[in-house]
Amino acid sequence: MERPRILIIEDNSDTRRFLEIMLGKEFEVFTAENGVIGIDYARNKSPDLILLDIMLPILSGYDTCSLLKKDDKTKHIPVIFLSAKNTVNDITQGLTTGADDYIPKPFDYKELVARIRTRLRKSAETSAKPVQVGDLRIDPSKREVLFEGKKCQLTLTEFDILRFLAQNAGEVVSREKILKSVWGDDSEEAKDRTIDVHIRALRRKVPGLTKFIISVYGVGYKFEK
Repeated sequence: MERPRILIIEDNSDTRRFLEIMLGKEFEVFTAENGVIGIDYARNKSPDLILLDIMLPILSGYDTCSLLKKDDKTKHIPVIFLSAKNTVNDITQGLTTGADDYIPKPFDYKELVARIRTRLRKSAETSAKPVQVGDLRIDPSKREVLFEGKKCQLTLTEFDILRFLAQNAGEVVSREKILKSVWGDDSEEAKDRTIDVHIRALRRKVPGLTKFIISVYGVGYKFEK
């Protein structure tokens, strides 16, 4: 069976080598020391997922991710930021560029692998039936969201969160349930903040959804029917 292909874009040679050795036990791994080389590899080697540092020479991780998501050849590839920059603003900026997940350094290796597996599994899900709630239609096979007949441009993680909320329309879903559905693991403070950032991005990108995605204080969110 062919192993998933992981591209690591990281300028620190020790971190790059550690990830290459450890992830190489389960995945096919190739590395780039800056964003320019990383973009070239992404276009020509077709990785299944990209791990991306933010503080890179020549081209920042933010700019690298933005360019990857604007390119038809690479926009479908899940991107996980792996960075020592871990404030709420850092996470917000990273996800705004189109990244699908954000893991602060120092990171737990087991958590990293769990997140990679979950993101790869989500990307491979193509057979699920469409979800229709009012004027919202979500088609997993095409990774397509239509609201009031208009196509919505969402990241993979935004898509997965919206899909989970829509599948449970009318019910209050906790952050823990969202985490387990979208990331496949248990709640942590950094990931709780990440959910809120994604929800804000959804509301910003599709303003009409704001009245349907309801925050439930101290619990989570609810998609109103």
